[in-house]
Amino acid sequence: MQEVGVGLYPSVSLLNHSCDPNCSIVFNGPHLLLRAVRDIEAGEEDADMLTGDEQVWKEVQESLKKIEELKAHWKWEQVLAMCQAIISSNSERLPDINIYQLKVLDCAMDACINLGLLEEALFYGMRTMEPYRIFFPGSHPVRGVQVMKVGKLQLHQGMFPQAMKNLRLAFDIMRVTHGREHSLIEDLILLLEECDANIRTS
Repeated sequence: MQEVGVGLYPSVSLLNHSCDPNCSIVFNGPHLLLRAVRDIEAGEEDADMLTGDEQVWKEVQESLKKIEELKAHWKWEQVLAMCQAIISSNSERLPDINIYQLKVLDCAMDACINLGLLEEALFYGMRTMEPYRIFFPGSHPVRGVQVMKVGKLQLHQGMFPQAMKNLRLAFDIMRVTHGREHSLIEDLILLLEECDANIRTS
């Protein structure tokens, strides 16, 4: 059998990476199954990603199904409207570090990028930076790509020093996770060169 593709499951990657795990992941066709391999004591689970009002994040979790459906059909105006409604109504009850709130922020950023609303996209992207640092520490490919996106948005907004800082961080992460020959690294080098040129002329 040969590989036909790669699947990335950012939410699942947030699970603990213990040398003695209490769960395992298996695939059944295209479906990922998470199964406990032993009893899990109360308090043992990693609950940081579920901070905030439980009723609220469960509602957001359900709303994300509709948002993902809209994204699949490229209905970016509707995606953005739903995300904005969720974010504004839950600002006091759901922190950005909650995994479902973080997913909504990601969807809002993607919608803004697709609609050409780059300043607003940067606003949402900046809110994801700290949760991504916590959930994807060190040289993690998901964090590297997110930092690159934020750096690129900063570059397009003329925020050259901030863009340079994030693009360099993305490069440091992605040269390890993606390798120097990856097309994203090539794109990132061009962004770094563009940012450097703008800093020199400003």
